[in-house]
Amino acid sequence: MRRFLAVLRLALPLLALIYAPVVGTATAGAPQPAKVTPQGKVVLAWHTGISSVWLDPQEQAAMLTPTNFQYALHDALVKNYRDRFADPALAESFDIAKDFKSATVVLRQGIKFHNGDSVTAEDVKFTYENYRGAQADVLKEKTERVEIVDDRTVRFHFKEPFLDFEVLYGTSATGAGWIVPAKYYQQVGPDGFKQKPIGAGPYKLVRQEPGIRLEFEAFEDYYRPVHVKQLVMVSVPEASTRVAMIERGEADIMYLVPGELIEHVKNLRGVQLAPTLGGPWWLEFPGFEDPKNPFYDKRVRQAVSYALNRQALSQAETAGFSPPLGNWIPDDWPGAIKWPAFEYDLAKAKQLMAEAGHGSGFQVDWLTPLPPYFSMGERIISQLLQIGIRARLQTMERGTFFKNLQGGREAFPGTQILLNISGSPGDWAGRYRAYFQCGGFSSRTCVKELDGKFEQYERSVDPAERKTLAEEIQRGILENYYFVPVYRLAFINAIGPKIAASKWEEVFPTVQSVYAYPWEEIRLKK
Repeated sequence: MRRFLAVLRLALPLLALIYAPVVGTATAGAPQPAKVTPQGKVVLAWHTGISSVWLDPQEQAAMLTPTNFQYALHDALVKNYRDRFADPALAESFDIAKDFKSATVVLRQGIKFHNGDSVTAEDVKFTYENYRGAQADVLKEKTERVEIVDDRTVRFHFKEPFLDFEVLYGTSATGAGWIVPAKYYQQVGPDGFKQKPIGAGPYKLVRQEPGIRLEFEAFEDYYRPVHVKQLVMVSVPEASTRVAMIERGEADIMYLVPGELIEHVKNLRGVQLAPTLGGPWWLEFPGFEDPKNPFYDKRVRQAVSYALNRQALSQAETAGFSPPLGNWIPDDWPGAIKWPAFEYDLAKAKQLMAEAGHGSGFQVDWLTPLPPYFSMGERIISQLLQIGIRARLQTMERGTFFKNLQGGREAFPGTQILLNISGSPGDWAGRYRAYFQCGGFSSRTCVKELDGKFEQYERSVDPAERKTLAEEIQRGILENYYFVPVYRLAFINAIGPKIAASKWEEVFPTVQSVYAYPWEEIRLKK
């Protein structure tokens, strides 16, 4: 595994993670320097409302959003850390057996939760066995038992070779490795935990205004130095207000600079733009499997693709920073295939609509985008109107949107289009499980032929067979336009002049994330 992690540190794509993993032991890095005295305050202008669900890794959804809060409040045994994948954090070592039928974790000595309790093997076992978020069913189905070897050592025993465990447990693809205090969690229950969460991360929560504001203080017993004393995350859905806060020095970091304000922010004295690349946008058609649904006809889905002027959308939304792409899974995610960007051809789109018997178009009940990207939804509605597809924009609060995603097809009745995106860490298979597989955590889709191939992929321990199946499944989705990719989002952020950073990558490392991290390493200028 040490050689495996070294490969991961060098470059992407990281196909070895899926097709030919190397087993062995990953160990924690060199001892950290002496503790520093945390000073000052950093304010983050967050771009949506703040859901308390995101403070509980036990309920992590198949999305990137919770990781912004997890990296401050909680900590994982193993996690992505700057340019390193599956890097030991709370763990001193992480070992996967050669036959992939077990994995052993040894905890660091002396690590604590914010209430002073030690992080123990009991907490690791409880966290794993009670996890109920994204891909929990996969972990439970594959795991035979969790053995506590001693106070610092836990061994996971699997029913069969579990090649995907490393990705699912060692990144934020799931929340199963983000450890919660067993005794406290059972004492207060899930609802109580969301209101007063206790973690083992670099910052402890000291005050919460539900949905609006989170106030943190540096955790003095964290095993790495924490440089800033106070961290405040405040909900600021209005983009112009976030920009004004950066301009006036009321915020030190802001997320999501919209396209029309990028040039203005770029010219602010002392402010750095951080054009991180996130997940791809895609369109999906809930219920297209029903012959009565107009999107049942492949030609209609294909027409939608031809009608999208992706470059114009990128220019309007992100000043052209977002590259059009062909796959709905980032091509630098482990196992994702490269696919050419889809063409814009309005005449071809109209021809396909006519061939499908919809020359005059049809009515769509709703087009629903991920909040707060409503302007992008409106632009897509305008482009689809040119081929006769008439849709209304449905807006909702971000937490409601994610709840509906987990509601399956029934949460989007009638004829609908969903403008979706995911920056959720992990690999191609995690994306398929969550968003495409029948009954997936956030899936509204069911294509049994592809699910059959995916089941074969999960059973296989042959790297060549897994590679072939992964490619066949992804081609099947793209060639049939089950999902229609748009572009890979350039998630443009801004860093204020008080933050000590010679380049924006020091605050936004961008390894499967568009958010600032690690929070303990962010510093203020002296």
